[in-house]
Amino acid sequence: MKISIITPSFNQGQFIEEAIHSVLVQGYPDFEHIVVDNCSTDNTLEVLRRYPHVRWISEPDRGQSHALNKGFHLATGEVLAWLNCDDFYLPGAFQAAADALTDPAVDGVYSDLQFCDIDGHIVKHYRSHRPARFLSLFHAFISSECFFFKRKVMEGVAICEDLHYCMDQEFAANLLYHNYRLQYLKTCFAVFRWQGANKSMDTPGGRIQRLREGIRIFNRHNGLIRLNEESPLNRNLYSLSRNLLKPYRLFLKATTA
Repeated sequence: MKISIITPSFNQGQFIEEAIHSVLVQGYPDFEHIVVDNCSTDNTLEVLRRYPHVRWISEPDRGQSHALNKGFHLATGEVLAWLNCDDFYLPGAFQAAADALTDPAVDGVYSDLQFCDIDGHIVKHYRSHRPARFLSLFHAFISSECFFFKRKVMEGVAICEDLHYCMDQEFAANLLYHNYRLQYLKTCFAVFRWQGANKSMDTPGGRIQRLREGIRIFNRHNGLIRLNEESPLNRNLYSLSRNLLKPYRLFLKATTA
């Protein structure tokens, strides 16, 4: 079962080598690593040239979501995943994911996630829970770094290119609302690096943009009401709903443990 890893890249040359190395040391017999670079001006291309097994392109794109879709289009594996250029896999991730995906009843598999600081020191363990369709409209509980899925998934669902903060949340929600069968494994596939250049850093502008995109995801999949993403009142209502659902998220984690 061949695994294709897609890495969108832009000026993260100080970290991308660790991402590439984490794929190599999996020791998995059949994989490919595709890097889609947006004309980086740092040492990214220099690093990529040191690894002849990596397939890469460096050309303008319309953002991370567009880069991911380009990479998935190039992929040849039966199993697909994406790894951001400043994150890295933990040993044994590929084999554990492949073993679970041999089950024809499973379309995708995901795990817990660890967080590290800029130097790679683990600072937090995030525990996910079993699939919950309605929660996916409020909370990105399936981490993209820890998500492996079968190629047939991309035949029906693509990464939404009008989202730049919550594309991973929308992708997972789309799969659940299209009744793809996702399985949670109580292990940890990957590490997310908190560093100053993260799009997801908790800034006022980032929070507002994530709320706007969250409302957009809610509107696409929820048939009961429609919220105006530009309305501060609707953003507050959406944020309140997320907080009200926290006890349910904790309950799912407790029952999955």
